[in-house]
Amino acid sequence: MDIKPLLQQKLTVELKLTPALMHSMELLQLPIIELENALKDEIETNPVIEIEEQEEDSVVSVDKEGSESVWDFVVDGGNLVFIDDSETFDPLSIKPSPVSLRDRLLKQASLEFDGKDFEIAKFIIDNLDTTGFLKIPFSEIASEFGVSTEQVESVRKKILRFDPVGCAAKDIIECFKVQAEEIGAPEKFVKAIEYIDELRKGSSFFVKKTGFSEKELEEFLSLLRHLDPQPGSDTETVRIVPDLFVGLRDGKPEVKVLKTKMFNFRLNTAYLKTADTKELKKYLMEKYQRALNLKKAIDQRNQTLKSIGEVVFSHQIEFLKKGEKYIKPLGYKDVAEKLSIHESTVSRAVKDKFVETPFGVYPFKVFFKRAVSGTSSDRIKELIKEIIESEDKRKPFSDLKISQILKEKGVKVARRTVAKYREEMGIPGAFERRER
Repeated sequence: MDIKPLLQQKLTVELKLTPALMHSMELLQLPIIELENALKDEIETNPVIEIEEQEEDSVVSVDKEGSESVWDFVVDGGNLVFIDDSETFDPLSIKPSPVSLRDRLLKQASLEFDGKDFEIAKFIIDNLDTTGFLKIPFSEIASEFGVSTEQVESVRKKILRFDPVGCAAKDIIECFKVQAEEIGAPEKFVKAIEYIDELRKGSSFFVKKTGFSEKELEEFLSLLRHLDPQPGSDTETVRIVPDLFVGLRDGKPEVKVLKTKMFNFRLNTAYLKTADTKELKKYLMEKYQRALNLKKAIDQRNQTLKSIGEVVFSHQIEFLKKGEKYIKPLGYKDVAEKLSIHESTVSRAVKDKFVETPFGVYPFKVFFKRAVSGTSSDRIKELIKEIIESEDKRKPFSDLKISQILKEKGVKVARRTVAKYREEMGIPGAFERRER
């Protein structure tokens, strides 16, 4: 059979990371203060960008008595309700909340753990070194609480993904891998982090270990520059300015994205018209395109944040009404599917962001609470307590019976999990509860 070369046309769809798309992804990850600093740097080096002058009352609202405020609030039944439609603010007019790293981690631990797991988490957090790493042997922690090293490791791995990501890591490799996973880095890059020591010998040694192409190496090194080798070092006083505000209007969640005066810039095309040399025209066109991409990226960032916030707080409506005990399980994947975006986009948008709510300022990540059989542990405990309170005291329910009742309610929980939660609430077993 003769084999002859021939030409064929083939149509394929590929996603290419253009400079504009990469810029957009980078801006999405930045919290409001870092974003403002990035804008200041860009404005200083880009002659095409000009800040629009605004009247003072376009930045802050003025109430009937003439006093200025960033927001006008109404408290309705304990809930925060917006009455101001302005979405542009000066972050300097908001008094930031001073929060230590310890308090920041403990707040997240109180929402994630209870009972002995919380005590273990508190011990781990209290024993982090100045850069956020845990150097105490797991066996020592296990001995301290009379538990297995597996239980300690389970708690620690959850703390690893708290904000800031990477705290409680045992070494830089683990710290980098968790951070890379959280921002949706390709699995190949996450795996390659195990070989970063080879980079000290030279890129050729690293490439030999990983099999990276020249382009992949460049992208991987760019990823490393975005990772934090000391997640706990910027600590004892972290100044927090929320990126989102959420409250209730007519019983429904309303989400607003914090914007600064820096966002209100315009593109001055006068320079393009007066450029008198080919080199100058090329330079100004590049700056103009960069400024245009920047403006689009900021708009996209704000819209993405708002859309994610609306989905999250429509799901967390009970939290807005009753408080943190009513935070429901929610995953990045759930939000991504509703918005038809990639899961990593949700992860990037949530990273390092804070939300002002009727019950205080929270890291955005806490509203993505892991579930036990689709129901939060706090809610399961409430259900167990309700079942025990309604039982016949002469024939109290066994843990197995409670597990079966929960299953009928659509909550699958093992008997030993029921026993664990019951003990954590200080409720005795069926034999001790029986009235004679």
